Amino acid sequence: MKYAVLGLVAASLVATPVLAWKTEFFNTLDTDGNGLLSVVELEQTGCRVNKKLFAYANTDKDAGLSKNEFFGNRDLFRSCK
Repeated sequence: MKYAVLGLVAASLVATPVLAWKTEFFNTLDTDGNGLLSVVELEQTGCRVNKKLFAYANTDKDAGLSKNEFFGNRDLFRSCK
């Protein structure tokens, strides 16, 4: 039990900076601050976007990619800086 608790604490300490980095990166790309990344926003920040792959990544078919959709398909947007 003691080792399980220590493992959870260590995992949370390691994961926190990663989550903060993802949020900061996503917010940098989300220039209008609506919580979704559009094709235009991605292209304006230097990403090369294939519109078919963007549509594939946009699983709920709304106005853009949520943070989960973007990072879940990050390999589709390799040129984003």
